[in-house]
Amino acid sequence: MKHATALILFLLVFEPPSWAETYDQWVSNCMSYRDVAVWLNDNFRYEPDRSGESRASGKAGRKQLTMKEREETFRYRTGCSLEASLFARETLNRISPDYRAEIIHLSLERSPVHYLCGFYVGERLFVMDYGNPRENLIGTFGPFEDLNDYLQRFWLKRLRPPSKAIRCAFGMASVLPSKPR
Repeated sequence: MKHATALILFLLVFEPPSWAETYDQWVSNCMSYRDVAVWLNDNFRYEPDRSGESRASGKAGRKQLTMKEREETFRYRTGCSLEASLFARETLNRISPDYRAEIIHLSLERSPVHYLCGFYVGERLFVMDYGNPRENLIGTFGPFEDLNDYLQRFWLKRLRPPSKAIRCAFGMASVLPSKPR
């Protein structure tokens, strides 16, 4: 009987584990982009895209991108750069449309495309990158004037500058046209 009483007391006193919380419950408690950044930093783990679908595959025969729904990303806490970026974009825009969060892609010729989430606080650009295998590139960074400012002042300074040109633009690399910013 003592064990049953202790178990009931335990269940009443302690909150349910975080895995029991749904995405909708969690996002309803988020107040700003910082809450999203904390969750991604503490919970999300990068998992390379094994299907190769995040690669740009030339002008013809581009594969459609597959991605986890935000609830699945929230539950399993893993994904590739596209899934992390889509999760951040959808969550930020749900918290406040003023963030104007959008997907950003970085790509080198014949290299995997890397996705980020760009959003605005006022008129200043911030970038979330939590789907990255490199620790020095994981986090929320900004403010920046525009994408070129992010690329020059942040990304290229943390990586060895490539010999090939880098494409950095808003939108999906293979699916949507980029928008100048």
